[in-house]
Amino acid sequence: MSSAPEPPTLKKESPKEKDFPNPGLRGVRTTTLFRAVNPELFIKPDMEAKTKTEMFRNMSDEMKRENMAAEQRMVHRIQRIMMECHREKMEAVEKAREEERQIAQDLLEAQRSKAMEELVSTGASIIKDQRMNFNQIIREKEHEMNIYYGIAQKQKQEEAQEVLQEAEKTHQATLGNVMDKLVNTQGELLSTVNQLGIMTNWKDFLEEELQETRAAFQKYIDYTFPQLSPGQADFIMPERRKTPSNLLMDNEATLE
Repeated sequence: MSSAPEPPTLKKESPKEKDFPNPGLRGVRTTTLFRAVNPELFIKPDMEAKTKTEMFRNMSDEMKRENMAAEQRMVHRIQRIMMECHREKMEAVEKAREEERQIAQDLLEAQRSKAMEELVSTGASIIKDQRMNFNQIIREKEHEMNIYYGIAQKQKQEEAQEVLQEAEKTHQATLGNVMDKLVNTQGELLSTVNQLGIMTNWKDFLEEELQETRAAFQKYIDYTFPQLSPGQADFIMPERRKTPSNLLMDNEATLE
């Protein structure tokens, strides 16, 4: 940290009464001459520190807003993906059931037609030798059709189960991707928290440096202008302004 500038060595001479016809103007002329010779000593020392503090505060607010917006977008995206997966799953189940019913119905109709054709073709021989009962043939054919129908139904159930398993795998894969994105988002949030901690440390450092600078400058004023009473040097280094109430409320909300 840079030390306060050494006060200029001024050669004091005993003024003569004739040089100062009005003694009350002596302090004003001395101050005016000193300001003209050393204008850089009257610049407010805390202006640069205030600018840095304001810049860090703006960066912190902007990062908070961006993180909140990113988190909201991620939540909406997850909700849309979950709804889309559920809708695709229900559509796949309904489609598989409809195909199963249609195939079973077509198979049953085909078996009935085939049975009728066989009955017509074998009707003459059945009537001729009278060795087989017509009702027995019908029962055998119905039993055969039931077997075919059971086989077809089992096949469709297996196919439907495969479709459901595939949809479940897709759903799990999508959910895994979403969880990975959530983990990445959590990592970004932790990084943001670390950055906020660094900026807070910078703010504390700048505040400490500002207080030391003001203390050193006050010592310089007291040494250079010992004749000034309290309050007369405010035009050189005014008192620090109080923190605005809205900033205090923001800090309390951040701590909570």
